[in-house]
Amino acid sequence: MRKLEIPSFKYYFPPTTVEWITTKVRELLESGDFLTLGRYNEEFEREFGRYVGVKHAIAVANGTASLEIILRAVGVKGNDVIVPTNTFAATAYAVIHAGGRPIFADIAADMNVDPSDVKKRLTSNTKAVVPVHIGGYVSPSLHELLELAEQHGCYTVEDAAHAQGSMLGRKMAGSFGIAGGFSFFSTKVITTGEGGIITTNDDAIAEKARLFRDQGKVRGNVVSVLGYNWRMSEFQAIVGLAQLPLLEEIIKKRAHVAKVYDELLKEFSALRPIDIPQDVRHNYYKYIIFLQKGRDHEVLRQHLKEKYDVSLGGYVYEAPLHRQQLFKEYVEDSDDYPTSDDLCSRHIALPIYPQMTDEEAQYVVESLKNALSDLRWI
Repeated sequence: MRKLEIPSFKYYFPPTTVEWITTKVRELLESGDFLTLGRYNEEFEREFGRYVGVKHAIAVANGTASLEIILRAVGVKGNDVIVPTNTFAATAYAVIHAGGRPIFADIAADMNVDPSDVKKRLTSNTKAVVPVHIGGYVSPSLHELLELAEQHGCYTVEDAAHAQGSMLGRKMAGSFGIAGGFSFFSTKVITTGEGGIITTNDDAIAEKARLFRDQGKVRGNVVSVLGYNWRMSEFQAIVGLAQLPLLEEIIKKRAHVAKVYDELLKEFSALRPIDIPQDVRHNYYKYIIFLQKGRDHEVLRQHLKEKYDVSLGGYVYEAPLHRQQLFKEYVEDSDDYPTSDDLCSRHIALPIYPQMTDEEAQYVVESLKNALSDLRWI
């Protein structure tokens, strides 16, 4: 087996895209126009909103800001917000900074929040539920969660940080709840380096979001709400405009790699990929598989890198929030999240990026097979 170096991800900026970005940045700098909240922001918002299929898209500084702004806009202050314990801390941060109290819920076998666990945690003080589309996978259980939230009279806010272009049925991530928050951090399927965007069909939320992101200003230096500097720069918007037309191509290429993985992994009883239903379009931000119980995923990660030069993708997530000291005050019983404790401790994410060749994908799986044999796990 010829040794290859496989990174966990690669940016996708074809030469023509790089040329377009540099030309637009030069034009912007020579124009004397504002370098934030200008015409490129407006165009990016318009195009992203059209792509997702919503009335409003509001560009912001990052994905965390997108969630906090939504939660402020729907008024969670003094109320409970249910979030999956299997998420990045930023989901809970957004709740806390918006004045709410995070209530953690367990996940299901697909690593998305479990509606049955959410149901038992709903109270009269619950203002919102925040499903997280883990790894870019919009679970069919979202339908049940939306119905549950509607019956209870609370909002569904999508954490779509991973899910640019992901779909459930004919609807895009970010178009299901009252609003959705996306991230364009460096590792995401499309990126602006930093940055985020809010999607919504609600006029009032859109209006509030635009106020919150720009220091609460209504005109000049007159303010009406306690806002913050959550603006997106024109440079980021230019990169976003360059990346967005590539998104369908990127997803198609990532899906091809995932299909290669699917076929090659069929022979491995020691590994279980997440089963993706036909009505789901996964953007494959992460290609997640589960090890057998009792296997330490960090041992495997280190072995693959050191011996085979294969870098696994980041976990989603190895440390559920109910087990982290920072959130201890929000947890009544740390043993009340058995599925998260199980799956977070034994999943890995295979490297995946649009430029990956079949040979590279085959090398990853062959290396994985050899590593499992080295460790005597098969």
